[in-house]
Amino acid sequence: MLEEKIVLKGITVFGYYGVSPVEREIGQKLELDIEFHHDFTKACMTDSLEDTVNYERVYAKVMETVEQNRFNLLETLADAICRAVLENFPVGAVKTTIRKLTLPFPNNLSHVEVVVERHAR
Repeated sequence: MLEEKIVLKGITVFGYYGVSPVEREIGQKLELDIEFHHDFTKACMTDSLEDTVNYERVYAKVMETVEQNRFNLLETLADAICRAVLENFPVGAVKTTIRKLTLPFPNNLSHVEVVVERHAR
């Protein structure tokens, strides 16, 4: 796997995800990290946005995916984000981390984190 990557860290989104009716009705805040791998050799030589992956466009695609879908599982959302990035950008791999910050557990658990990684074929 390529070692070169861009990481979009701490994206805060609001979505209607979850298994419980309350989660699906009132929604909740989630935090996302998106990591994607690409060979930046040419971009480093040319210093041109055309030779890299525009992370503003990746961010827009992630937000579109979050806003246009509702899933029961965070795993499914993470997979949908990975696939959207792979289908729309010349990246070798994508890793999506989703943190669920509001939990139906006692206060001694700060969050639950789901991590899904997909590779280009």
